[in-house]
Amino acid sequence: MTLSFNERQVLELIFLGEAPSRVEMAQTLGLTGASLTRIVTRLLGEGLIEEKADRTGQQGQPRRVISIVPGQHFSAGVNFSRRQVQVALIDLAGIIVGTKSVPISGASPNQIVAATRTGLGSLLAANSLDQKDLVGFGVSVPGNFGRDANDFRAHELFPQIEGISFADDLAAMFEAPVFFENDGACAALGEHMFGAGRGVGHLFLIHVGHGFGGGGILAGRLFRGANGNACLPGPIFPIGTPRPSGQDLLDTLAAKGFAGLELTDIELEGEDVRPHLLSWIDRAGEQLGRAALIISGLFDPAIILVGGRLPAWVNEALARQASDITAAAPGPSRGLKSVELTPSQLGSSAGAVGAASLPFFSKYFSGATHDAFSNYRNGRRSAAS
Repeated sequence: MTLSFNERQVLELIFLGEAPSRVEMAQTLGLTGASLTRIVTRLLGEGLIEEKADRTGQQGQPRRVISIVPGQHFSAGVNFSRRQVQVALIDLAGIIVGTKSVPISGASPNQIVAATRTGLGSLLAANSLDQKDLVGFGVSVPGNFGRDANDFRAHELFPQIEGISFADDLAAMFEAPVFFENDGACAALGEHMFGAGRGVGHLFLIHVGHGFGGGGILAGRLFRGANGNACLPGPIFPIGTPRPSGQDLLDTLAAKGFAGLELTDIELEGEDVRPHLLSWIDRAGEQLGRAALIISGLFDPAIILVGGRLPAWVNEALARQASDITAAAPGPSRGLKSVELTPSQLGSSAGAVGAASLPFFSKYFSGATHDAFSNYRNGRRSAAS
């Protein structure tokens, strides 16, 4: 099933819950009643949406509310670190069905694939589903894409996945399409669809993983750039200097006698580690604030999120510290204010949830089309044309 641009827009509004009735959708999208009726009829026929009478506290003819049919369309995704693979299962109705973390001893292709199979199998079985029920599968990877199809440069801590050496093995697990994006892009998409940036058309996510990365949503689209590597703020604080990255945190803790930790380790929250972690937050938060000033001027986002692999309370503390910097500094230009930072709502699950969102975004959302303008707005032009 291929949806037209207008059909995608309607489905997206329903997903976000911003215009639950036909009248509201027509007004929001500028569609004629006839066009909207045709679109809704098709989406109903495809089993994507349902329309029910809303009888709560109203007299006379009840308003008919449209929503996505729950329990019918699913997607899954995976995100991994050096010691953990996390799989997420989501429902097009806007529900995170579940996440499953599987420990690994190292990020080798064989371990990643095996843990993905284990985690996904557990989630599917718990919800009486099968792989054939998935629209697609998404993979969040730590690294950068080159110009060639197989040119992937992994983060230096993940040399075993250079070139996405496990891509074929993962793709062979599924009959549905498999999508790959970097960690920052996946986390940004996850927050846009299910988290703190839900429905926000212009957002930037600062991704504090092992590196200092990011991802952006511009005009409702995942902004990839020429090669899929857009929105990387890393050069603001070059490698080898103090920077707000997860690896910098681990190096800082190692210098204080806490070597061998990983960002997903529970020991990171220990009382003996906390004083050093708080000291790092003070410095890294100030750096994030300076980065946010640059991001505000370059991208003009409505919201800047802080997320990645760190615990939720650390993201919250970083966002507060950074916002103090942006609040005290002048805006990017005359009459403009810098954007305060907001902590991720999905936390360390944003990568897996965002990866799972990739198939939905590609198949159902208007932001996946090449051009948001359609001179056939009330016609039948396909999104692929």
